[in-house]
Amino acid sequence: MSYFQERYGPWAVIAGATQGIGEQFSLQLAAKGLNLLMIARGEQGLLDVSATVRKQYDVEVETLALDLSDPALQSIIRKAVGDKEVGLFVYNATYSFIGEFLDDELSSKQLCLDINCKGPLVFLDTFLPAMKTRKRGGAILMSSMSGFQGSALVSCYAATKAFNTVLAEGLWEELRHDGVDILACVAGATTTPNFLKETPADKVGSAFPMESSSVVEEALVALEKGLGPSRIVGKMNKLVYFIFNRLIRRKTAVSFFSKATRQLYQQ
Repeated sequence: MSYFQERYGPWAVIAGATQGIGEQFSLQLAAKGLNLLMIARGEQGLLDVSATVRKQYDVEVETLALDLSDPALQSIIRKAVGDKEVGLFVYNATYSFIGEFLDDELSSKQLCLDINCKGPLVFLDTFLPAMKTRKRGGAILMSSMSGFQGSALVSCYAATKAFNTVLAEGLWEELRHDGVDILACVAGATTTPNFLKETPADKVGSAFPMESSSVVEEALVALEKGLGPSRIVGKMNKLVYFIFNRLIRRKTAVSFFSKATRQLYQQ
């Protein structure tokens, strides 16, 4: 048994497990020998990715099709997990509306909070107590470069990602003395199906997107080596963070990223 299995096994729960980054977490954690409980909204995606995992790796795989905004989320999770020993939890699920804040419905804004903020809180509240008792385990919250400053067209989404980063950092300090590793993985543009669907094809390159596999590889290395509390993945993203959060005034950073977002998504 590897160190990774001993520290984060035998089961990993992945919320948002079937597309892009989530699919890579499923494949790469299975490659490390962890059994998987894969959670996503779409049943077909779960069937497809879980079939691939089972074919390639000798691990147990269970799936749960679930709307993460369900008010009964915690009871549903506990029933699905049963007596499994969950050593690692990954929250990759996200919801975003791209457009002017006033053009978005209130129900959509509330859904953004439910999926991006309430969801991870519920999962963490469910799994962390047992990890603390066992003195081992870990959790990864996927965050975003957009959470470092406000930006037009993604105001609500960016705010939720700031929440995830700060939440993970606080929990890192609370739980690292108890053997539980918490990491906020901060990613920039990534070649996920949603990114490619929402971004005009002729503008994809201007965002310098990373491959999902590289994002996950860096996240898992950072978790195992204790490189928290937050880890920006990708050399370009690290450079951007250094320039716009260390060398430039905040209002300039907000204006720059707002302009870049408008150029990317507005015709």
